[in-house]
This record gives sequence, C-alpha cells and structure tokens, in this order.
Amino acid sequence: STRRHALSTAAGAFLAASGVAQQASAKAGEFGKISIFGVGDVSSPYNPGGPKAGKDATFGYAKSDGPILAEGYEADVSREKAAFLESSKRISSLQPKLDAKTWWFVRDELRVQAYNMRSSMLAINKVLPADKKEAATAAYKKYWAEVEAFDLACAKKEPALANKEYADVLAALKAYTALV
Repeated sequence: STRRHALSTAAGAFLAASGVAQQASAKAGEFGKISIFGVGDVSSPYNPGGPKAGKDATFGYAKSDGPILAEGYEADVSREKAAFLESSKRISSLQPKLDAKTWWFVRDELRVQAYNMRSSMLAINKVLPADKKEAATAAYKKYWAEVEAFDLACAKKEPALANKEYADVLAALKAYTALV
C-alpha cells in the first residue's frame, strides 16, 4: 500500500513480462526461416526448383555440370568377386573347427562372413547375363538355406548333423561358384 511497494510490484511485473519467452505462432505447413550464406529457407523442403529425383540427381539435388564420374560403377564387380572368394575360402576352411567341436567359432565365422558374402553374391548376380541370372539366384537361395541349416546344427551341437549340413553347404557353394 505504500509507494515503495507499488513501484517494486510494477518493476517486478515488468521484468517478469520481459523475461518470458514469446509463444510460437507457426501455422500448419510453415517451416523455420534459416538463411545461410544467401541460400534462403534452407530448412524448408520447398527449396527453389524443388527436390530432384532420378538418374540426374544426388541426395535430392540436381546434378552439377560435367560428366557423371561414377558412370557404370554397378557393372564393375571385381571388388565383390574378390570379397566373395575370400569369404568362400573362410567358409571352406571350417572343417578343423567343426571336428574339434568349437561350435562358437564356427557360428561366429558364419556371421562374420554372412554380410559381405550376401552383398557380394547379390552384386555378382545383378550383372550376370539374363540366361544365367535365374539359375544363380536359385543357387544363391539354396546356399543360404543350407547355411541356415548348418548354423542350426551347430547351435544344437550335434556333430553328425553338423558334418552333414556342412557338406551340403560346401556342395551348394560349389554349385553357385560354378555358375558365376
């Protein structure tokens, strides 16, 4: 009720009002207005010209002037063939570990080789001529079905079943390798 009390209340109210963040007032479909180095509204998906797609686009942007530097990269599978041969060699060398009943090593080696081997086989299949592609795809599926059965036999830790399934894996690998 004194003048000092009234002034302190008014000053406190002023400070409180000026320190409070303003509420957001964005409408549906609006984006933040961030402009970096003269490029307006970088945060908007509606950049000038819009996003690009297709052969002449990279990550949503139009291709710059000049030739495409990686033209035909999908047809060059030399790296994939080398990776496939390395994985094949490792899979083919599991018999001593199987005989020693080192189940964890055999299963671990299958997992280590699976990702690279699958991707290499798919890349190789992609560039095969049309007359070989269907047979290679069937051999690919058969090989991986045999690998799954072999992995299950190793999980069960049954030597006779594991040796039978490993022989099937090697036969399927040989059949696939003969096609490519």
